[in-house]
Amino acid sequence: MEALRRAAPALGLRPPVIATLDTLLSCLPPKRNHNRVFASNATLALRRNGVSDRTLRRHFAELIEAGFLLRIDSPNGKRYCKHDPEMGTVLRFGLDLSPLFNAYERLCSLARQVADQQAHLDYLRTKLRSTIASCLAKQGETPLLEDARRVLRRKPSAEELGHWLSLLSAETLQAESEEPAEELSASNGQNVRHHHSSKKELIDKKAAETEPDTSVLSEITQICPQAASFLQTSIRNAADITSHARQMAPMMGIERQCYERAEDKRGAMEAALTIWLLLEMQDRIHQLGAYFRSVMLGARSETFCPWQLLEKLRKRGGHQRIVRGQQYACGGNPPVAAT
Repeated sequence: MEALRRAAPALGLRPPVIATLDTLLSCLPPKRNHNRVFASNATLALRRNGVSDRTLRRHFAELIEAGFLLRIDSPNGKRYCKHDPEMGTVLRFGLDLSPLFNAYERLCSLARQVADQQAHLDYLRTKLRSTIASCLAKQGETPLLEDARRVLRRKPSAEELGHWLSLLSAETLQAESEEPAEELSASNGQNVRHHHSSKKELIDKKAAETEPDTSVLSEITQICPQAASFLQTSIRNAADITSHARQMAPMMGIERQCYERAEDKRGAMEAALTIWLLLEMQDRIHQLGAYFRSVMLGARSETFCPWQLLEKLRKRGGHQRIVRGQQYACGGNPPVAAT
């Protein structure tokens, strides 16, 4: 009965039907050579706390449909048995529970599957609840967080919970990438204000069209050790960064056509750098492929900048900055190291 109760959700059996089946089992004698119940509906209804005869018949029909019960009806519809002393045979008319006993191994397997699925759902619900609390502390209340909390009030499926985890992870990382990096002067005076000049913009534009310097590539491997751990050879130039990203993308659930579209839209270096960053933060992203499409080709692609996110990871990890005096420019390659 314990295995049957655990497997009931997968079988579509409601608790009242399980209770009726338990009542049928209680009518079987401990020492017997058969699995048939001869009790009348009146006796079963009494043991079942006074349910109606119509309810019993409906429960019998559901158990028969589930494959756990057989009706062996007598000519007059009564439940009884008749022995033949000379032939040594017996005729038994009643409710046969042999299919239930024969399905014991299948019930145990279903019970384990249901328990694993429920544990997975509980884990996803807890993870979503934790992600909502983390987003609320970092960003404050948003419409997306309100909708996510409404989902938790229902009984969402694993696919729905995974979808909301991906949405919240994408929004959190997007908010982090949009935060401006604060640069302080080396003196003890006031913070240096940010000034725009045509000369500086020209330098950034020229740097963005330049292939990354070796020191910049070294910084990327230091900030993203998870992605670097899959390298078979050392990084010598930007082509090694992009080649490694193209090899890792299919393993992350990113289709080749999707990655090629991202390269056409954002450039090979930005697409590759996004792959490196996702590998570094894979424990915070439920679906890597969906997040890559969102920030590279979706609505968030207009504001997402992998270089800003790389700088944020650098500060969080305490790495020494190699590129100094210049800012990363999105829409192209990073600036070369300052001489």
